[in-house]
Amino acid sequence: LTQEVAYGSLLLKRRKEIHEKIGNVIEDLYSERLEEYYEILAYHYERSDNKGKAVEYLDLANQKAFKTNAMEDAKGYFYKAMEILDTMPDTMENQEQRISLLVNQFFIFEQIFQLPEYYDLLLRYEPLSAEIKNTGMAGGFYSRMGGCELTFGLFDKAIQSETKAVELCEASGNAEEAGIAFTALLYCHLYKGDFEQVFALKEDVLRMTAEQFNFLSYVRSFFAASLAYSYLGRWDEAVAEGQSALKFAQEYADDGLISLAAASISLAYIFKGEMDQAIEYGEMAVKKAPTPMYKATAQVALASAWCRVGEPLKGIEILDTYVQIFRAGRFTAGEIVVSTNLAEGYLLAKAYDKAEQTTMEALDVAERCGTKFFVGRAHRLLGEIALENNFSKSSSHFEKSITIFKETKAENELAKAYAGIGRLYKKQGNTVQAQEYLTKSLEIFERLGTLIEPDKVKKELADLPPDEE
Repeated sequence: LTQEVAYGSLLLKRRKEIHEKIGNVIEDLYSERLEEYYEILAYHYERSDNKGKAVEYLDLANQKAFKTNAMEDAKGYFYKAMEILDTMPDTMENQEQRISLLVNQFFIFEQIFQLPEYYDLLLRYEPLSAEIKNTGMAGGFYSRMGGCELTFGLFDKAIQSETKAVELCEASGNAEEAGIAFTALLYCHLYKGDFEQVFALKEDVLRMTAEQFNFLSYVRSFFAASLAYSYLGRWDEAVAEGQSALKFAQEYADDGLISLAAASISLAYIFKGEMDQAIEYGEMAVKKAPTPMYKATAQVALASAWCRVGEPLKGIEILDTYVQIFRAGRFTAGEIVVSTNLAEGYLLAKAYDKAEQTTMEALDVAERCGTKFFVGRAHRLLGEIALENNFSKSSSHFEKSITIFKETKAENELAKAYAGIGRLYKKQGNTVQAQEYLTKSLEIFERLGTLIEPDKVKKELADLPPDEE
């Protein structure tokens, strides 16, 4: 109280002078370990007339908080810096400082599910980004716009923004921002089902990170490649990509990226059917996840595994929660993935009405966004659901899924669709067609090395009645 009374009795001008002197003394005394004092320096310079240093240290405190996964703190430092810039002269230097600050916030807002708020800021400052002379920074700005559009499921629009970002970044020699833009492009094509394009773009990311390293781009490119291989049914490659990401993340001791890499390995084992490994890596991902977004990715993987190992109700509860969270945060790309996992969970729990409703909702979003693989997966699930309660409707769904999986070369899902339509023919008494499709399915599963599914198909084949002469 004595301190507050003494402070309150000082004239405002004198207070500002004292705060600046304190900031100067801290800089002099701790020059060799200044990072420990970014927050304190920001506090004192904010309360001085040295607005330039206030913005500088708020920026540094923001990035420090991001590195330690203190995302809400990081967001607070960002908004304080922007408020101070509003009081400063509208010089080109300050304009670039504003855009630089804004560009650096994408991953912060992403990790706390607040990208709609961030995208509104980008739209507000887009005219300013066009005026700055730093083309590399402008490229970073359009990359962040594309990153938001990707998250919102606007994949074609995101591709336009990211392509523009790559052109600006490469023209200016900003390899780090070009790598970030290539990573976003890679994810656009992953969701659109263009898996070979994912692998090609990963090489672009690696080329850029070799010039100017960015650990987020590097690890996230391996995560996406792992998913693409999982969707294609190439299990060894899917696990290898995830393990490469995990090794690197562990070397950097980054819990968020360790969690992400472990989740990719868990998902690969889920698709393959190696469930002990899927649970092990899913639990590792959950344990290491430091932020809401990383926790979501990890828990979705683990919940999907639970659904497959006979605990669908346990998995459904988590998956349903994240569908609602993703929907509320406009994380449409994530909603598509989790909705189809949730629909499969309901199917495994034999809750067919809920399974159908959830799959139809997922299909509507997937078709609107143009995510071919997930459109195919939704149709396959609808075919499976119809087999249980109205098998006359299942044929068209299986046929649509087969067409899509052939186009995208998603062989494991294709084999599941063949098995589904084979069971349909079996129900209809068409033994010849049933045997043909079930045999096709088994051949693919065995060639891929998929587990669990081949035994199911063998049982269906064994139960077929003998052909009539």
